[in-house]
Amino acid sequence: MAKKELLTFSEIEDKLKALDNEGKKKEFLRNLYTDEAYNNLKKKIVEVYAPLLLKKPVDQYELVYDSLTEGLEPIYYWILDFMRDTSPGGLGLRVFKGPEEYEASVTSGYFGEIGQRATQMQQKAAEYLGAINQVIKSILNLLYDLKEFEIRINLYKDLKSDDDATRRGALYSLKALWMDTVDAKKGRGSINLLAQDLQFATIRDAFFYVEKPERVEVLDLNKRVKNILTVKLRDFNDWMEKSDIEIKKRYDIERAYLKSQVGSLKLYAGWAKPYLRAAQKLKMKEFNIPDIVNSFSNIEIKLNLVGNSQPLSPPQLHPTYKDIKLKHQYHAVLVTDMDFRGVPSAVTTQGGKQYVHGGRAEIKFKSYAFDEIELSAIEARELYEDMNLVDEWVGVSLEELDKEIQAYLTPAKEEKKEEKKEFNIEWPFKGTFEGFKHILSPLQDLAEKLVKTSPPTEIIESDVKAHAAETSKTLLFVLYNIYKKSHGMLSV
Repeated sequence: MAKKELLTFSEIEDKLKALDNEGKKKEFLRNLYTDEAYNNLKKKIVEVYAPLLLKKPVDQYELVYDSLTEGLEPIYYWILDFMRDTSPGGLGLRVFKGPEEYEASVTSGYFGEIGQRATQMQQKAAEYLGAINQVIKSILNLLYDLKEFEIRINLYKDLKSDDDATRRGALYSLKALWMDTVDAKKGRGSINLLAQDLQFATIRDAFFYVEKPERVEVLDLNKRVKNILTVKLRDFNDWMEKSDIEIKKRYDIERAYLKSQVGSLKLYAGWAKPYLRAAQKLKMKEFNIPDIVNSFSNIEIKLNLVGNSQPLSPPQLHPTYKDIKLKHQYHAVLVTDMDFRGVPSAVTTQGGKQYVHGGRAEIKFKSYAFDEIELSAIEARELYEDMNLVDEWVGVSLEELDKEIQAYLTPAKEEKKEEKKEFNIEWPFKGTFEGFKHILSPLQDLAEKLVKTSPPTEIIESDVKAHAAETSKTLLFVLYNIYKKSHGMLSV
């Protein structure tokens, strides 16, 4: 089966430009978003897909008011609580926070305060990341050693093989290893240099040919070569016997050490993540808008709340649809965008220095109807901001490293296949109820006609989605109207 060719993100952007309408663009991005092969590009796909989904709401309202005494916090928490609280005090939605962005003018005290905190978080994170790098280097060395040990252990296993060719090949490999790592340390007394510099031309071939020192005497060699060869074979056999035991011990010890290093890595990663996330959240966004003036002391904040209802089911449209299963679950979704331009005022409390924001608040209430895939893409906008932070900073995929580690920490177990036994026992009452088919056949035909008269699943799914849109529209009006009533504004 041919491997599917994956698109790069630049190729995805080119294909999007070639599509002539938004419906095709949404379908194209939806397919990429649900394709596991594009998991490494999911963050970028979400950045394009989510704004496209939010482009055309079912309905929307806008509310703008300007008051230096009215802070953003009361507005935000009133909307959050009303969307989340159950009836009769709220809408009973599942609420999650979308992207949160802000920018302060560089001359404001707020900018200096946040910058100082961000620097502290970055320095602390950098300390842990340095420790993580050292542990990763140690783990890589251990993995390399374990692979080398595994090769040696397999050679010793092959020495006990019943196949003569396998056994002899393992012996030759061990002899070559001994010559390169042990015998080579003897300088001009090693087999290689004896053959090369001192004209012992036959000693290398003889060493590979003979297995036991006792067999040296039967070879057609001079006495001097035989003496040297006997010593070398005894040294090799002693090394092979002790090395077999030693290599298994070292293998077990390094596996245990690998486990401890993995524990240290997880510990450091757990300590680093809160500081990395804090540094990420303290990072300011550059809006490049005229509202931010460097010589002023002001701030621009953009907040987003998303609330969704429970999935709407076909029986809510008609009781006869209770047994119909749809491909997707549809939700009524409310989105509240808050754009706030304010002046941060420092207030000293018992808990320390805090900032109160007062200024102009621009609130947009929007309603949508999304299925579970579209809703997950909306929710993933902020999720991907904090994912894999350690991977990005360290520059090593801990997930790929974990696969190598688990191969040594948890060796694969052999699966035992169970044989299925077939029982050929004939049903004793076979043919007893055959006569009832003719009696029940008219009722069966009537049932089939009733099923055929029901609307197709595609039409019911379309009706459920339309119902979700109407529900979101109603919930949106309730949120907007109750907000105005509770704040003394004109309302219905």
